[in-house]
Amino acid sequence: DFGNVNTYASFTHGYKSGGFNLDATAAIGGADPRFLSETVDSYEVGLKGRFMDNALTFNLALFHQEFQNFQVLEFTGIQFQTFNVPEVLSTGLELESVIRPADGLTITAGVTYVDARYPSDCGGGSGNVQVLTLCGNELTNAPELVSILGANFEETISSDLKFFLNGQIRLESDRRTSTQARTVPGAAQIAAANGSVQAAIDASPLLPVDVQDSNININLRAGIAEIDDGWAIEAWATNLTNQVTRGVTFNTTLRSGSRSAFPQEPRLYGITVMGQL
Repeated sequence: DFGNVNTYASFTHGYKSGGFNLDATAAIGGADPRFLSETVDSYEVGLKGRFMDNALTFNLALFHQEFQNFQVLEFTGIQFQTFNVPEVLSTGLELESVIRPADGLTITAGVTYVDARYPSDCGGGSGNVQVLTLCGNELTNAPELVSILGANFEETISSDLKFFLNGQIRLESDRRTSTQARTVPGAAQIAAANGSVQAAIDASPLLPVDVQDSNININLRAGIAEIDDGWAIEAWATNLTNQVTRGVTFNTTLRSGSRSAFPQEPRLYGITVMGQL
């Protein structure tokens, strides 16, 4: 405790149980449907500050996570396969602040930078081609940069009513939406590379269509409410500019060489009425 600033450090060990892949095709061809437990060692240091009579708060966190036997679920186009990656790393920082420049107005801002990756030696001696193809790539749906800016304004209309307006802008950098960054080579490709798994992986084509470009998402909300929040009526819109983005990209069922994707929510808008009985 340094007055307006507090600092901290922490270490956490986490555990996620192993199990069995219950997909009906998981044991076809003598495949082992079992997967190991996942563990993580997480380190974090940071500071939290309050200034100008709490009109400004500022938080900073630096973190590093080391995963062992990271659990991955992949759809191959024919079956769901669960397997473990011996090592995965995630390193980054988070900045967030809250500013209250005037009565009724609150501004929030935050930015996160994260390098979540399969290190180049993530296989740990494993001969699993799916694991080795992941090594050297980033994790799925883990953009390097995410930034959020929001504002909330409340104003009293009368002794019984208040008006509120809320807006948020979220920006994210490019992210990979698929499990693998490139096509996993099969037995024929490995044989063509003189039996070298790594050479077959290096020659395997990338999947550039699986990369979701950076995008900006805007949400708005406005309404009136009872001064004691007994009831409220609000109009809202999410994804105001109707950005078309992908959530997950995967192999199309029974169509080799084809890709499918689940889109994220389009523009939505509506009216919400809330009350207490």
